[in-house]
Amino acid sequence: MNRVEVLERMEPILNTQVRTMEHNPRTRVVVTPDMVTLRPGSGQRHLEMTTGGAQSMANFVGLPWNLAAKLHPNTFGAVATELLARKQRYALMIKEGAVTAVAKPTEYHSLSPARVLSAIEKGINGIEYNRLLILDNFVACLELIGEKREPVVRGDLIQAGAQVTFSPIGTIDPVVQSFALRLICTNGMTSNTILREFHYGDGGSGGEGDDIWQWFRRASKEAYDSLDRIVARYRQMADEQIPPEQRALMLEAMLRDAKITGDDANAVRAMAIENPPETTYALMNLISNATSHLLEDPNRIRRAQNTVASFTSEEGHSRLCPVCHSRRN
Repeated sequence: MNRVEVLERMEPILNTQVRTMEHNPRTRVVVTPDMVTLRPGSGQRHLEMTTGGAQSMANFVGLPWNLAAKLHPNTFGAVATELLARKQRYALMIKEGAVTAVAKPTEYHSLSPARVLSAIEKGINGIEYNRLLILDNFVACLELIGEKREPVVRGDLIQAGAQVTFSPIGTIDPVVQSFALRLICTNGMTSNTILREFHYGDGGSGGEGDDIWQWFRRASKEAYDSLDRIVARYRQMADEQIPPEQRALMLEAMLRDAKITGDDANAVRAMAIENPPETTYALMNLISNATSHLLEDPNRIRRAQNTVASFTSEEGHSRLCPVCHSRRN
């Protein structure tokens, strides 16, 4: 991906407006077989809700969607109205005049994606954009790499990078993690360690007097420069032999943690049969391969990435690895 493509992919988020609502006793959620409408009781115009917006509202008020969808429209409307009233305040995400999500109100801090990219590019030389995941809650998860490379074993190069997670409309505090792209099959892996997280409290600093743009530059550089530490950990895992009788158990545990199921899980199992994972590094790569070659939903990809990242950490690794003489309960 290039810079223009990254910005174009974020455009749908940028077209979203955030409106914080105070509870009004006359506010109603009106449900018909064809539409869900939020009717503020303060003279504001009625707001149609998309299907995703209605699901988001149900989740926000604690009404499981699988139950809400089965209720009679009048019942759903009455229950949603009562539960929404208990929240007192809430934020509406509005796109093209329709509510696309309902969320907890917070102090939103919009971020220009172009300025975010400019700041990152100042922290990493020769930057390339590997992939952009658009996650729930209007969050962008950007994988990027630089020029630095290091082998784990001969013929298996890892390219240094960073994973930057932020919301252009400010639904979350930005986070930067290490990212490494395995060039042998272009599957990317993240570190479980959050190198830097920007909090808008404390005068709007990143904890060290940084403004947000300095923070993006420094944090991405720090993530990029962590390649040696990541490769050292992967080399340890490349030496950890998995007893043959433990391989299937460990693989199933990782598939379960990553919530990889159905045909995707069967594809991973088939790869394991063809090339049995003899080391914990090989096992990790089976799952990280799925994040770049099998899974398509961004939220499922992120879940699997987090499982891989946890597996590289000492605590997460010991839950599964028989080399560590610790078994998961």
